[in-house]
Amino acid sequence: MQKLFRVLGETLKLTLQQLWLNKLRSFLSLFGITVGIFSIIAILTAVDALKNNINQSINSLGDNILFVNKWAWTFDGPSNYPWWKYFQRPNVNYDNYKYVQSKSKLAEYVTYELNPRQPPEIAYKDKKTHKAQISAVTDNYGKVFQLDIARGRYLSTMEIGDGLNVCVIGQDIADKIFKNISNPVGMELRMDGKQLNVIGIITKKGQDLLGFNYDKAVIVPLDYYNRNFSYDDNSIDQTLEVRTKPGVTLEELKEELTGIMRASRKLRPKQNENFSINQLSVIAKGFEGLFDSLGMVKWVIGAFSLIVGGFGIANIMFVSVSERKALIGIKKALGARRSDILLEFLLEAIFLCMMGAVVGLALVYVMCHFASEASGMAFVLTPVNVIVAFVIAFVLGILAGIIPAYIAATMDPVEAIRSK
Repeated sequence: MQKLFRVLGETLKLTLQQLWLNKLRSFLSLFGITVGIFSIIAILTAVDALKNNINQSINSLGDNILFVNKWAWTFDGPSNYPWWKYFQRPNVNYDNYKYVQSKSKLAEYVTYELNPRQPPEIAYKDKKTHKAQISAVTDNYGKVFQLDIARGRYLSTMEIGDGLNVCVIGQDIADKIFKNISNPVGMELRMDGKQLNVIGIITKKGQDLLGFNYDKAVIVPLDYYNRNFSYDDNSIDQTLEVRTKPGVTLEELKEELTGIMRASRKLRPKQNENFSINQLSVIAKGFEGLFDSLGMVKWVIGAFSLIVGGFGIANIMFVSVSERKALIGIKKALGARRSDILLEFLLEAIFLCMMGAVVGLALVYVMCHFASEASGMAFVLTPVNVIVAFVIAFVLGILAGIIPAYIAATMDPVEAIRSK
């Protein structure tokens, strides 16, 4: 063990000397390793961040919710998606909601919401925004999505039933239009000139990849919206949302909802359904194709960079062997074994690759910081990805250094000393 540490120390010292004496050559050779490691680990880190964001989004919303509307959630391309058929379907309406609410035995909560595609202007005095996401909802919306209220409270059953001019808003909306007010609860805002009293602020969560962003939400009673705003079916999204009872699977609830919706729409047995029942896991599965594509890109870019870097490291090692022939001959004349010489040059190649991996990981770490700040998602360089980087560098070091190390180990000591 002591001998191994001595060899490691000497090898590291010689490696650093060679890098310092040949700075440009060393930089160009290590650049390929750095780019390869960076490409692979950066994409692995990005995929991990995307997966975590999707899983957190599903967990926060609940993986036991079904969404009923006329559009099917799918990642099929336009050629495989008959959008004209979905467009011709009738929207889910309030009557469907009341029918499902009265007939379902497996649903814990049922709610219905309208979302205008062209959001109205939200204003307070001279502060305005057109980026709000309006949700006009019925009772139990807060229970279906288990909204977390930071200040104030959620809409009461009485306020929703009477269609009062009250609202719950997201933190981004509060920050935008109530910029200098620490607690907007109790204040009045205007939605296209109509007054609304703010009774609650939703806890800030940030946007997720599933499209939910309650930070920009303005939630109002459905009857209030119907009474004050006009719309047609093509300018608004209408969705029925259903949460399962504990112990009930989504498939069981889906089968029940299919029968109830068919009865509500008075469809004959041979008629196709004119509605879709969607779930969040469909979106999560749709991202798997994206992750597979990123995986291919990762290995293609990384492989080319690592091959270039590997040849660069091998070139450094061949030059190193050539420059140190006399030293190799003297070591062998003094009793150094082939395995000692082989180990010395192999370790040198591994050290070089490890240095490229360290630089590549440092760049990934910096990228994670800026990506987290820009996107709001958590990009984290995990220990697993660090280990992957060093394993790749270790294997590449062996592959790049084995031939030069073997040449050095099998060199004739007399011929090596004469080369001086």
